[in-house]
Amino acid sequence: MFTAWTEALKNGHQIIDTFKLSIKQIIQPFVAVKGGLIPALHKVQKEFGFLNKESIKTLAKSFNISDAEVIDVITYYDDFKLEKQGEYIIKVCQAEACQSLGCRELWDTLRSHFQLEQDGTSKDYSVTLKEVFCLGNCALSPSVMINKDVIGRANSQKILAYLSTKQNNSKND
Repeated sequence: MFTAWTEALKNGHQIIDTFKLSIKQIIQPFVAVKGGLIPALHKVQKEFGFLNKESIKTLAKSFNISDAEVIDVITYYDDFKLEKQGEYIIKVCQAEACQSLGCRELWDTLRSHFQLEQDGTSKDYSVTLKEVFCLGNCALSPSVMINKDVIGRANSQKILAYLSTKQNNSKND
């Protein structure tokens, strides 16, 4: 559905009304439930990949709260995204153990390789690079998490080889 929605954006305002209706249908089971905002946010993000301005407005109106209250919840939790993320989310640990074993250099190398600013997403949406503070893998520092896989004793060659393998496997599927 995300691809269809992206293509339909070219049609302007008509798609916004369709998008709002789609969001209302998605969140309808959660609106009357106490604490339903968070499951509704998860459901909308799962459907569209991120939470944009129109989804925030529709959620706020449906839950009878302000846009700011919805944004407060979104920005409090790291799992909610306000922008489209890359296919591969690369989280580089910046905790003390990882710093002592070269995570800053790894961060700089990856950022340079993917031509990104701090915490950025590549133009082709293949990767998003994020700094995190502790992946709980200190004994194997520096640590990197790519999507749900944790990689210990990480270096740029190991990370790039992992991504290459994943991309080749997804092409073969």
